[in-house]
Amino acid sequence: MLLFGHVGITVGLVRVCDVLGSIDKPLGSCSPGPSSESHLTVPKRLLPLCRRIKGIRRQLGSIDYRLVLIGALLPDILDKPSWLVAFSDVFPSGRAYGHTFLLNMVLFVCGLILIKYKQSWLLIISLGSMLHLILDQMWKNPVVLWWPLLGPLPSVEITGWMSGIIHRLFSNPGIYIPEIVGLIIILLIGWRVITRKKTINFIRTGAID
Repeated sequence: MLLFGHVGITVGLVRVCDVLGSIDKPLGSCSPGPSSESHLTVPKRLLPLCRRIKGIRRQLGSIDYRLVLIGALLPDILDKPSWLVAFSDVFPSGRAYGHTFLLNMVLFVCGLILIKYKQSWLLIISLGSMLHLILDQMWKNPVVLWWPLLGPLPSVEITGWMSGIIHRLFSNPGIYIPEIVGLIIILLIGWRVITRKKTINFIRTGAID
């Protein structure tokens, strides 16, 4: 999965959870946020899920979507520049240390520790990074995912990297469909922020409501 897929789908999933976490009434109008003009209804059978998400949302506080964006791209931010600039045994591919379960679990545990001190930023980033691994289907690459348990990270040559991405985009629906979905989500949320004149507020606080 590439840029739009990771960013759009991750932000979209977080936004859905953010909205569900504000619902606590069955089959009735309920505002998803104090500044929102829309109203939602939820079937009674979904209330336990909404309440569970609400508990997590209460711990995290207001979601800073700037942190969600960082988390959505963090594994690629860590791996791809180092691979492209300094390809070596230390940086063997564009899916290396940032795509390992070990690093992401360390971030998650540190995030849980910080949340006890009312600091949610690292936990939000780590959750976005975990979603990155899921969207990349890293279980299909167990040597990287479970590094170092299954041996050293595999080496991938840089030559033809960009042309390979372009070829897959036009030949593999599994590549371009998530990109289209992600782009649509980005455009919809961006349109919401712009039309509600919340652009400056988003830049300052990461809020989209």
